[in-house]
Amino acid sequence: MLRRDAGEIDFVPTRRVPAARIVAAAVFVLVAGGFFLLWSERLPRPRLPPPTASVSIPPVPKAKPAATVATAPPVTPSPPPSVPAEPSPSSAPAAPTPPAPPAAPAAMPSPPPAKPTTERPVATLPPPPAPAPRDRASAQALLPAPDPALLETTPKGPLPIISGDGRQSWRVYARPFDRGDQRPRVALLVTGLGPSGAATETSINELPGAVTLAFDPYTRRLGEWIELARAAGHEVVLSLPMEPTEYPRFDPGPHTLLTSLSPKENLERMDWVLSRVTGYVGITNMMGSRFTTSEANLVPVFDELKKRGLMFVDGRPSEQSVAANVAQSMSLPRVISDQNLDEEATREAIDRHLGALEAQAKRSGSALGVGFAYPVTLERIALWTKTLDQKGLILAPVTALAANGGQKGAQK
Repeated sequence: MLRRDAGEIDFVPTRRVPAARIVAAAVFVLVAGGFFLLWSERLPRPRLPPPTASVSIPPVPKAKPAATVATAPPVTPSPPPSVPAEPSPSSAPAAPTPPAPPAAPAAMPSPPPAKPTTERPVATLPPPPAPAPRDRASAQALLPAPDPALLETTPKGPLPIISGDGRQSWRVYARPFDRGDQRPRVALLVTGLGPSGAATETSINELPGAVTLAFDPYTRRLGEWIELARAAGHEVVLSLPMEPTEYPRFDPGPHTLLTSLSPKENLERMDWVLSRVTGYVGITNMMGSRFTTSEANLVPVFDELKKRGLMFVDGRPSEQSVAANVAQSMSLPRVISDQNLDEEATREAIDRHLGALEAQAKRSGSALGVGFAYPVTLERIALWTKTLDQKGLILAPVTALAANGGQKGAQK
């Protein structure tokens, strides 16, 4: 180090840096530089943008069309192949055309998935005609209903009447029957139809047309069900709610005929039931184990039924019922049940009652069995009716017994 003093220049000794420190610093600089180089060498690797920039530089004038094409392909998973295909047609005439064919075959697989969708509706079209050929032998559509001559219009709705020429609903709406057939007749009445769509459809479509069907008056689709039943060849009756012995614990509904009501009130309730639909041949009791034991209450009801050209089917809800005797004394068209088929709703019990019905028909010439629309009841009836021909019996509608066996039924 230089130092000026009194015009003289002297060299003053300074501190010396140890060589070890210098070496260590040099080593540090080299190591740090090495790490920096390694790190900087890794940085350039993600230089992917340069290639895209270089690719996009040549077609600068065509960048706009490429952008428009790029907006369309986003729907497809492979935009890159479509982008080069667009610029190539403008530059080379022959080269761009070959790429177009590969795009066409790629689009071909899309039509095949559309074909099964069109075939499905075609496969569902055949089912509607299938149910038609169910029971052609016994399914014969009945005469159209209503017959205007058999109706009167009232504030409550249409009510049946006897026509001016004497025709009555219980005959006009009946299922045709060959009365010259001398074989013993068995008739079946299935009650409780309407509330259960499955049971109603099974009864209409699977049972022979000669089976008579009884419908619940409270059913929402009552008119539709009766039309379907008549179209399948079944004559129909309405179930008239009547007071049971355990009323009101067992309540047949708001329009039940009660022994505590006046005749006028009961007739108003019956008119409500009769005005629901048309095309039925008469009524049968819904419950009624108490009401059918009261002659005073039955007489005005049966008198009204007779005036309106209807018949009464007595399900015999009670052993004390006087309905048969009252109907006979008034000459009301009637049929009385011989067998309640399913008080015990088992196959063995139902088959036993059907056997008793056969024996009764052979002894008396005719017999009526009444059953509820239980699945097991419908199953046993469907099988049993197929055996009647070989047993020398004929299945008849209920109206066929009213003309032939009404007197017999009333005397029992």
